[in-house]
Amino acid sequence: MIYKYHLCFLLVLSISLVSCTSNAVVTPTNVLSPLPVLGTPTFIITPTKTQIPTLPPTLTLLQANEKIRAYLQSSIDCPAPCFWGITPKKTTLREATNIFASLGLELEQTNAENNQEFYATHYDIEKGFETTIILTVQDGIVKTLGAGMNVPSENGTQRKWAAYSPENLIQRYGSPSKVDFFLGRVSPTPTHSMVLYFDNIDLIVSYSRSGMNFFNNSTTLDLCPLINEVNFIKIWMGNEPRHPPPAGIPLEKATSLTLEGFSKLILGDPNKACFNLKDEAFP
Repeated sequence: MIYKYHLCFLLVLSISLVSCTSNAVVTPTNVLSPLPVLGTPTFIITPTKTQIPTLPPTLTLLQANEKIRAYLQSSIDCPAPCFWGITPKKTTLREATNIFASLGLELEQTNAENNQEFYATHYDIEKGFETTIILTVQDGIVKTLGAGMNVPSENGTQRKWAAYSPENLIQRYGSPSKVDFFLGRVSPTPTHSMVLYFDNIDLIVSYSRSGMNFFNNSTTLDLCPLINEVNFIKIWMGNEPRHPPPAGIPLEKATSLTLEGFSKLILGDPNKACFNLKDEAFP
């Protein structure tokens, strides 16, 4: 059941970028085809004719790549929650558009509903490492931001997305207010996730893996989140984010840890930051 909920969540993320009235596909000069997220169908983006005046790109392709790699490695100095210089409730649509334009990225409106507009852009920094960013805009201000990152398979702590790793988030923002787990063991592509909530700054980050490589030992469900493989990261920023993750199995029920104990473990030796998920906690 949990597995089905997780797949539905990823499907909703894809569908949220689809226009209900057209099947036109954006060409590569607009928003690129989005990430093939864990086997979900590829979706089509149909932008409206709305165009926001932008500044010309200020960085070369090489410079933009290096700047985005730096963003992924360490958080920039801006009010939390912040993604590439964009802060919900503070950044205007024009400012966000110009931030992306400076990186050579075009922000396109995808649809609008309930007095809100939705914009998206897509970035492929290298083969196997892609990012799709979605903005919810109301009255010209970015209300919420969602970002999905497909990342290449990699083990160990030297990750290209270190800015959003559990240990760096906890070190920067303190202990999470909640940690949930999803465990789907349905073949042939079981999917597993860990979700961290930081309610004090309106930030949610999930780490997912398709396949049993999510675990250090799949027989006893041993999880080492700082060294186990992750292949999809989803970030929600802002109050009342669009399509947040469904409720999972809370840390206290899924493990023998408290939130304080979890945080202390994550900030310790990465190779020893391991714990066991209780099999009986997952129907």
